[in-house]
Amino acid sequence: MLDPKQIRNVAIIAHDGAGKTALTEALLRHDAPARASKDGSTSHLDAEPEEAKRNFTVATHVTFAEHEGVMLNLLDTAGFSDFLTDTDRSLAVVEGGLLLVSAVSGVKHQTEAHWEMALERSLPLIACVNKLDKDRASFLRALDDIEKTLKTKPIALQLPLGLGDSFGGIIDLISLRAHTYARRQDGKFGGYIEEDIPEQLLGDAKKLRTRLVEAVAETDDVLLEKYLDGQEPGEEQIRDALAHAVLGRRFLPVLACAARPGVGVRDLASAIVRYLPDPTSRREIKGKDGHGKEVVRSARADQAPTLLAFRNTVDHFVGRLSACRVFSGQVKTGQKLYNPRTNQEEILAHIYRIDGNHTAEIPSASAGEIIGLMKLRDVHVGDTLTAADAPMRLELIGKPQRVISYALKIDREQEEKAGVALHKLLEEDPSLELTRDPETNETLLKGMGQVHIEVSVEKLKRKFDVDVHLELPHPAYHETVLARAKAQGKYKRQSGGRGQYGDCHIELEPLPRGSGVQFEDGIVGGVIPRQFIPSVEHGVRDAAKEGPLGGFPLVDFKVKLVDGSFHTVDSSDMAFRIAGSMALKNALAAAKPVLLEPMMRLEIVVPDEMLGEVIADVTSRRGKILGMEPTSKGTLIHAQAPHAELRTYAPELRSLTKGMGYFTMEFDRYDEVPTHEAHKVLEQRRAEQGKGEPVPNHPKGRA
Repeated sequence: MLDPKQIRNVAIIAHDGAGKTALTEALLRHDAPARASKDGSTSHLDAEPEEAKRNFTVATHVTFAEHEGVMLNLLDTAGFSDFLTDTDRSLAVVEGGLLLVSAVSGVKHQTEAHWEMALERSLPLIACVNKLDKDRASFLRALDDIEKTLKTKPIALQLPLGLGDSFGGIIDLISLRAHTYARRQDGKFGGYIEEDIPEQLLGDAKKLRTRLVEAVAETDDVLLEKYLDGQEPGEEQIRDALAHAVLGRRFLPVLACAARPGVGVRDLASAIVRYLPDPTSRREIKGKDGHGKEVVRSARADQAPTLLAFRNTVDHFVGRLSACRVFSGQVKTGQKLYNPRTNQEEILAHIYRIDGNHTAEIPSASAGEIIGLMKLRDVHVGDTLTAADAPMRLELIGKPQRVISYALKIDREQEEKAGVALHKLLEEDPSLELTRDPETNETLLKGMGQVHIEVSVEKLKRKFDVDVHLELPHPAYHETVLARAKAQGKYKRQSGGRGQYGDCHIELEPLPRGSGVQFEDGIVGGVIPRQFIPSVEHGVRDAAKEGPLGGFPLVDFKVKLVDGSFHTVDSSDMAFRIAGSMALKNALAAAKPVLLEPMMRLEIVVPDEMLGEVIADVTSRRGKILGMEPTSKGTLIHAQAPHAELRTYAPELRSLTKGMGYFTMEFDRYDEVPTHEAHKVLEQRRAEQGKGEPVPNHPKGRA
């Protein structure tokens, strides 16, 4: 088993396009060349066709390498905004992160999102400016961008030797030595030769080193006192102080690299080992027992085993591989662990180290390690596996707030196969949710964004040979009435032998929104026997399932049964049920029926400079702005708008704000649809049903 002090669990985070996967592959090429892509591509980790098609990571890839005798568990996370919940799950199981910033494009919105997620988890970070070998690259501009956008203090640990095509190494500001990267004589990728600093860069290097030493000294009273007395700390003192500063998030150390040619990669691996904390920094873990009481457990190997599943990969042939972090205790092949969610035990038939889509079996693992467990019976992302006699449930992974949904259209002959495939897809990606809308009778796939849904559907086709089609979901329209009305429903049928007779008189009145359907028994004198009154109510509720305008559910009204008659022989429950239904339908002609639509409550966060455009867009969607308030990320807009106008809002907001805006949405209430909009809805409804002209929607106050 590994010594926890010789482990670094690191999430590599950045916006898509910053080169996370290329850097992870470069670290493998340097420290584990036998397992890395041979051509310098990202094919070893970005093996999914959906990633190759889009050229960005859509789910965390786990791999490992060894540098300076230390095991590096590297989590190459997704950067695109639709997949950030997957990234956040990865942040829950590491002790440190590497924030990557492109030297060309600088800090983007997704970079800010990653920074905020790390901040919420108090995750120690170091940063690296990548792509310094590209045209228009600038290390100093990237530093300035980090400081202004992330509102943090970036401290350079290195200075690039050249930029663009001339970038060939780095200056180590701690040792004041130049590391000139080139293929060493042994041919190892990412090697360098140590040299003196070029004379023309010595002045800039000393200035940056002074800033570094001052930042380090400010984190330690003893060092600060010595520094003010003219005693500059030594190299080892600086490195030790840097590690403490990273652990306390006092400032953000920044390195320099170009992943594909391997320039700076060896120095970056050494920085991960030296400055990011090992698993022993996590002294304890907190969770809940079976009764909801808090449980605190030391994060050591001599404690009860406690594992958290943070990633599932489902293969049609191999089965499910669950990536788990061992937070405490030890596990070995054949051991049984308890899952508090299912109240069942799981057998650890095989334990693996994960290397992208590949695995290497190991006999055991201990606190601090990240492992893979194959073919567990029922383990979801977020599940805790622990000892049955020491149950504990970790709550490190939150529930995603899904912002978009699409209706799935599945061929009838594939329905059963699709159901199984969708279940497996949800096991792999808990950011998805599958629901059935009882009003529109649609199967809805909910997710974090349009690209997220599209990728999921592509996986269904590739992995399970299930072809489904996406359509915008129908809003769950309702109908109601605006006026009081009276009507009779009389059902009389005679066809030889015993007949059918039911007769009822009702009074219909509108109710406030959200009241549903109410029924009142106002019968006196026994004009309708008591046993038939529930049948009248059933008939009314039957008729309310399809309103007169478009066949949408009829809601928010009250029916009072006031009179009627019966036949001693021919009356029956069925007859009065039909009579009740007829009475409601007859009353609706004079009750001014109208169409209702679901209104959604929105919270939209946008940069201040884009506030006007977003407000105008919400207004154009028949929305109302309810209020605004400043936040650290811009302005928070409180608004409401019809669901019909928001079905494509996620990609459109992203386009409008260049990927910097985001929102949450939830149902608020039902409102009357404006007359001109109601006509459009009803025309579409009639077209779908193959019927003729719709019944017009009556505006308020008019028949």
